Order: sequence, then C-alpha cells, then structure tokens
Amino acid sequence: MQDNLTPKQSITVLIADDHAILREGLRGLLDEFDDITVVGEAVTGVDAIRKTRELRPDILLLDLIMPELGGVEALEVVGTEVPGTKTIILTGADNDELLARSIQAGARGYLLKDTASSQLVEAIRTVASGNCWLPPGLTGRLFQGISKRSEADESAKLSLLTAREMEVLRLLGEARSNSAIADVLFISEHTVKVHVSRILEKLELETRAEAIRFAIRHGLAKA
Repeated sequence: MQDNLTPKQSITVLIADDHAILREGLRGLLDEFDDITVVGEAVTGVDAIRKTRELRPDILLLDLIMPELGGVEALEVVGTEVPGTKTIILTGADNDELLARSIQAGARGYLLKDTASSQLVEAIRTVASGNCWLPPGLTGRLFQGISKRSEADESAKLSLLTAREMEVLRLLGEARSNSAIADVLFISEHTVKVHVSRILEKLELETRAEAIRFAIRHGLAKA
C-alpha cells in the first residue's frame, strides 16, 4: 500500500528590523535549519506590513523600535489583515509596558535581542505550531505590565468625570440608591439617573454593580 504522507513544509519567516547587520545575522542563523526558511526582510514598520501582505509568512520576526511606524502599530495591522501570520517580537527594548502592549496587540512570542540563538529557534517552532512562547523570566513581568497599564487606563477614565459625577460615584460605591443619593446631594432623582448614565458611559461600564466595584477599587468608597 502506497504511503500518502507529504514532506514536512518548512516554517517561513519574515525578518523586520532596521539594522542590516542584525538582519544578516538572523538570516545566517536561521538558514542553518532545514525546517526554517527566511522568505524576506523588512526595514521599517510600513515595509513590514507590505511584505507580510505579499509573502504571507508563517512567522513575522518583528522589532518594536522601527522607522515610519512602531512595531506595536505594525503588529496590530498585521494581526487584522494577515491573521495567518504569527508575530514574534525580537527587541532590545526591555520594557514591561511594551511587553504588555505587544501581547495585548496579538504577539505570540516575545524575546530580547540578547536571547540565546537556541531559544529563538525554539520560539519560532513553538509559535509556528500554534502555541505561545515567552521566556520564564518575562512571564511575571508581563502580568505586572498588564496590571499597571490597566490601572493607568482606569485612572485616565476617572479624570473624565466632573466633580459632581465623582460625588455620585462615591455614593454609588457606598451602594446607595438613586433616591438616597438625591437626598444627600440635594438634587432630583432624575438628575441622579442622568449622572449615573454619564458615569457608566465615561468609565465604559455597563452596570451599576460594575460602577460600585470601580469606586471601591479606586478608594472612593469602602467595601
């Protein structure tokens, strides 16, 4: 009986970095492996998007600090337009916020440029197989970065509230009813409802319960 197995296809890789020496070094390294094929190079963020569209590589190896368009922004476009390409960040930027932003934008792997070549090859194979790859030392920092970013986003939303809306939110945090809030602030219950609606809109919340938790989380009221 004839075996119908097909030869294993190599993993196609596009290298996006603005430093020619690094691109050449990476190409030379990856060319040593039979299961990995470098199909192109890009020197800017815009170039990375264009060549990803054209070449449809399995893996985009992307630096974060790029001319014309930053790596995170390029990553977001690639993720939307070429979902079949999985992105691995390879950067010298050892920054928790950039790490968190990259993962949230859709990166499937993240490595620093001082990573051992064996780890880079392992990351490419792991991500190409459908899994994610993150060095153990960066895992804890990723969650810290996401937490800090989330806190910063919430603080920015909180700054959109007026002084009166802050008062209403504080009283909401104490689980007071609309009528009770109206009595405390000497305003009508209808006005309270308007304030609550605007608070939910500005904080991007859907329910009163979420507003109560938000107020407690930010120290406006005690649990």
